[in-house]
Amino acid sequence: MRLVLAAIHLEASPRAVPLGPAMLASALKRAHPEAVQTRVLDLFLKQSAADCADQILASNPDGVGFSLYVWNRALGREIAGILRARKPSLLLFAGGAEASADPAGMLAEGWLDLVLPGEGEEILVAVVGALLRGDPLEAVRRTIRPGLVQDLGSLPSPYLDGTLDPSAYTGMLWELSRGCPFRCDFCFESRGTAGTRRVPMDRVKAELRHFEACSVSQVFVLDPTFNFDQRQAKAILRLIAAEAPAIHFFFELRSEFIDTELAELFASLRCTLQIGLQSADDAVLRRISRTIDPEDFEAKVLLLHEAGATYGFDLIYGLPGDTLTGFCASLDFTFSLAPNHVDIFPLSVLPGTRLQDTAPGLGLQHLPEVPYTVLASPTFSAADMAAAARLAAACDRMYNQGRAVPWFALVLEALPLSPSELFERFAAFQADHSEADTTALQVAFFDHCFHGRAEGPVAADLVTYFGRSGALLEAPGEDHPAPAPSCLASFHHDPRVLLDLLEAGVTDLGQLASLLPANPCQARLNREGEEVCLHLIDAGSAGPEDATGR
Repeated sequence: MRLVLAAIHLEASPRAVPLGPAMLASALKRAHPEAVQTRVLDLFLKQSAADCADQILASNPDGVGFSLYVWNRALGREIAGILRARKPSLLLFAGGAEASADPAGMLAEGWLDLVLPGEGEEILVAVVGALLRGDPLEAVRRTIRPGLVQDLGSLPSPYLDGTLDPSAYTGMLWELSRGCPFRCDFCFESRGTAGTRRVPMDRVKAELRHFEACSVSQVFVLDPTFNFDQRQAKAILRLIAAEAPAIHFFFELRSEFIDTELAELFASLRCTLQIGLQSADDAVLRRISRTIDPEDFEAKVLLLHEAGATYGFDLIYGLPGDTLTGFCASLDFTFSLAPNHVDIFPLSVLPGTRLQDTAPGLGLQHLPEVPYTVLASPTFSAADMAAAARLAAACDRMYNQGRAVPWFALVLEALPLSPSELFERFAAFQADHSEADTTALQVAFFDHCFHGRAEGPVAADLVTYFGRSGALLEAPGEDHPAPAPSCLASFHHDPRVLLDLLEAGVTDLGQLASLLPANPCQARLNREGEEVCLHLIDAGSAGPEDATGR
């Protein structure tokens, strides 16, 4: 039997690794080594269905399996239609979050022969075994039940058995657990599971050593509550420090389980941390089976900040009982904690979640199909959702894309505005300006905000330096090329003096303006290793920030 297991990725990126299909392929390789030949295939959302079908049929398979999620369900269905027309005998089956959440509904759509809900390794092995014995398809379908793999150590590793070659990808996905100890209404992770099952440490160590041997540069850890088991989390971090200190890791955390030792371990590694805040309002969070103690959250994040760890937050707008004003308050709380990155999403009512069951009673109006986004609620109108979306886009452009972490609080205090007010103004400003270069747009925006005040040119110089130097240091990915080794930028003051004053602890924009003599100049910024060096090349003739940065 020849099978193709297709992963339809959202986009080409370091996260685009077909770990799910590879786990299935490993299980089949061990259970049916002679009878089944499996090909794991990477497809992408931007591809046409016809192109995807051509790639699948190039292997002349007997069966095709899809890993279906919110972003790829429609394309999967379209591909399957072409496959069915071109090779009617193909066995078509699917697993993944969408299949697990609504197996009966997906089967009823008529484009799949089999739907495999739950964790698929043991189910697929049993299904393929039955088909190899010649069992009728209808009989096989009746035996399928959602299942959990109780012992994750019983599964073969697709990395260690050669199914998935880390050197073929720009990043790696690393599964350390399944399930979740929490019961957030909007999330499918814990539905139908009892607690968390973790990968045993001997396999963790073997896979980590394999990543290091394959020169993997970044690893995205698949564990939504990595630090829930603090003892194991600390053991893994110490193992990383000993075995793979050069790899950059991405972890998801719960703030409640951060302590000083953990913060220091994170800070000692190359890693980025993401914490699910969602809202700073405890009353809102309780409606979705979460809680928050803002003072405790702030104290735990302060441990990360003081240790020097890199951390970011997730926020959701449109939550039951929340308002646009409440969302803005959560934004203000978020940015008071100096995150390195903030991701903001609209609420989605995902199939199979408790929120799907309670949405009618909560008055949530949402899209009935992918991506299931909330459109309005009794407390969050459609107009408010649109306003929140504009704020989210402005935050991403100014703060994340704009590399604003080093200067954001400094500039904000000088205006003075709350973060949400600043993002609201920036949203209106960028709607009227088509500047494609984010740094140049920020410079123009703050020139507008300061209305000729002395702080304006200082703000422009800060934005210019950190924007251009940050771009030089940015790691390349599949969706963007390697950055240039240098660029030319214009400043209102000598940037070396500005950086010296910051290093000396001067963090008031007005004080910086009074200490910095006017000195229009140009400087070349050169990347040298992991640092950017400044070389002043012209003074007295440069104008404001050059939009190209070159």
